[in-house]
Amino acid sequence: MKIQCDVCGKEAETVFCTTDEAALCHSCDNRVHNANKLANNHPCFSLLNPQFKQSPLCDIYQERQVLLFCQEDRALLCRECDVPTHKANKLTKKHNRFLLTGVKLSTAASSYQAGTSSSGSQSEMGIKVSVANDVTY
Repeated sequence: MKIQCDVCGKEAETVFCTTDEAALCHSCDNRVHNANKLANNHPCFSLLNPQFKQSPLCDIYQERQVLLFCQEDRALLCRECDVPTHKANKLTKKHNRFLLTGVKLSTAASSYQAGTSSSGSQSEMGIKVSVANDVTY
């Protein structure tokens, strides 16, 4: 399941605007971010071709690169901040969370493997991804 555009709600998202904390499709991104000079300077992260080294920083930790976005919290989180936040109680376990590629994570218990490679890519960070209806990492 992919994130739908936060503006039109119809198209699949292509970018994530860190200033607006919004996922936008291509046409809405162009319309919104070309509206004025301030919006044109918003940092946006491609969800179609994510570059992990260019991802924004975690809203909580502020030094680690973001791995996912929590729709309910409107938060960009690294894996170290996501785990305690979303295992805290029954409500947070049900939050809709998306990898920066826009793929929804399962609300089932998540398990991380320790360790990050020197390149820091998602596939090398010990994240298990299996595709069914949702994704578990």
